[in-house]
Amino acid sequence: MPEPVEEDCPICPSSQRAKERFATAKIAEHIKEKARRDASHRTWIEEHTTNGTLAEIREALTEHGRPRQ
Repeated sequence: MPEPVEEDCPICPSSQRAKERFATAKIAEHIKEKARRDASHRTWIEEHTTNGTLAEIREALTEHGRPRQ
């Protein structure tokens, strides 16, 4: 059995890659939640995704950088 690779752990605090993925996921959840009440968040989702799923929002954050608030 191969050794586990630290950078693949989604919760390990010593992994920078894991921290970045976690941060992106939290930002995506924030954008999705705020879009219910805030037009600028809804607009960002409409401009960067096809159907506004969390997975699409995460992908858009990675590809286009974090939205300005």
